[in-house]
Amino acid sequence: MTEPTPKGTTAPIVVAINAVRRCGRTLELATTLASRIGADLDVVFVENTNLLRLADLPVTREIDRVSGMARDLDSQRILRALRGEARQLRREVSRLEKAASVRSTVRVVQGHYFTEALAASAKADITFVHAAGPAGGRGKRTPLWTLFDGSPASARALKMAVELAHTLAGNLVVLVPGQFGGEIENRKREAQEAAETADLQYLVVAGDRLSQLGGPLAPRAGSVLVLARKSPDLEDSAARSYLESLDVPVVLVA
Repeated sequence: MTEPTPKGTTAPIVVAINAVRRCGRTLELATTLASRIGADLDVVFVENTNLLRLADLPVTREIDRVSGMARDLDSQRILRALRGEARQLRREVSRLEKAASVRSTVRVVQGHYFTEALAASAKADITFVHAAGPAGGRGKRTPLWTLFDGSPASARALKMAVELAHTLAGNLVVLVPGQFGGEIENRKREAQEAAETADLQYLVVAGDRLSQLGGPLAPRAGSVLVLARKSPDLEDSAARSYLESLDVPVVLVA
């Protein structure tokens, strides 16, 4: 378990957000962790440039959800709406900042959400990306997932998952890649050594790793997925598509 340290003594925790993936629960989780480990918050609001370009196409129209009337999209109107979202986000961050006694910044960038989230994570130790579905009910333990392949990077991600499990009083499931019994048991032993006294559950996965987390194995609403920032899985386009499809917070650990 990490002991609290004076504010500003560790690298800021990055939280990447956009208008679609904005989520109070993700912000609250990042703020709680920042307060616990003595870090600042760097909140990055990503304006979707593809949406702005689409709005300027003459054939693009939107349907009003209330009236059902169709109207032309206007990039300037969309941009004003995004700036309004950013102002609202700043108010929410300010509220959390005061409640948790953490320091924070909010900055606005334009681009593709996941690409900008990865770029923001390059100089951070911990990055939160994506939104989350409804949080679990009171009394329910938050399930946390992480991938451990024996590398130092995955060991750091595992230790952060343990920290979050303590923070959230959650269950921790460790994905262990392997094909042979001896190899798998070695990985489990290494994971337990890295996690020290934490109680771990294991799920064995094959070479494609993250792509197996579909159907009944997919992290559900209320879950948190913790991965190494330099995991080879983040270099795979299929795995990135899977991560972008998730409806839970993904925590990237340097």
